[in-house]
This record gives sequence, C-alpha cells and structure tokens, in this order.
Amino acid sequence: MFIGGLNWDTTDGILVYAACQLAHPGAKVAISEGLRNYFSQFGKVEACTIMRDAGGRSRCFAFLTFEDPASVNAVMVREHFLDGKIVSIIDHPDHLSPFSNIHSPSD
Repeated sequence: MFIGGLNWDTTDGILVYAACQLAHPGAKVAISEGLRNYFSQFGKVEACTIMRDAGGRSRCFAFLTFEDPASVNAVMVREHFLDGKIVSIIDHPDHLSPFSNIHSPSD
C-alpha cells in the first residue's frame, strides 16, 4: 500500500519518545507513533519503508505490505490519523509495485 501525507517526524519503526521537561521534569511523551506500530493493529506488517531523500529526510510517503492481504481491506475502510496528520492510503497491488520495472541484469 502507498501511504501519503506523513508527518516529517513519522518513523517506520516503533514508538519514539522525547523528554518533556516543561510539564513534568524527566517525563517522556510519544512524538511519533511509528508507521509499523500504528498499522500493526490491522494485521502483521511484513514490510514498512518510509521514502527518504539523499540527506535522510522523510519525503512524507511510505510503502507498507501486510502478511495477510485481508488486512488491507480493514485499513481501506476508515480514515487514519497518524502523528497529528490525516494520511492518505492507496492500495498498491504487488503487480504495481514501484520496483516492478527493475529488471535483473539477465533480462
């Protein structure tokens, strides 16, 4: 699946925490829920990649694959709010993979 409109701070991994010294010294608050962590509620995530520029900064979109294709249906029927932004989801079948035009040297 294609996921667009991500927050710059969204990670492809697990929860990211930051110290919150203003409200409670030493307390930590989640600053990024993590793409894999969020979508795991719909099924087992097989692959999760946030696309980044040459400097490593997020390009604010990602590709995500579930182990079970039925999980995609569960995602598609609702709106998703992640790290303070509504993200857009487009079902991206394997045959339309962004890597489908890559051929091996023997092709």
